[in-house]
Amino acid sequence: MESITRGTRIVVTDSRGRTHTKIALSEVVQGRDIRVVWACREEEWTAARGEGREPEGVPWPASDVVVSGV
Repeated sequence: MESITRGTRIVVTDSRGRTHTKIALSEVVQGRDIRVVWACREEEWTAARGEGREPEGVPWPASDVVVSGV
C-alpha cells in the first residue's frame, strides 16, 4: 500500500459503506482508541491554501482509508 502523507488524495468509506474523496492532513497517527488519518474535503484544502490558513478536517479510521488511484 502506498504511504499516506499530508496532501495525498485518499478515498474514505463512511459508516454506510459510501466512499468519498478527501485530502489527507496527516499520515496514519494514533487517535484516542484507534489509528486515524486526519482528512478534509478537496474544496476545504483548496480554500485554505488560497486563504493562507490551515485546512479544517476530521479523523477517519485508518482501516477505512485508501490512497486514491486518481
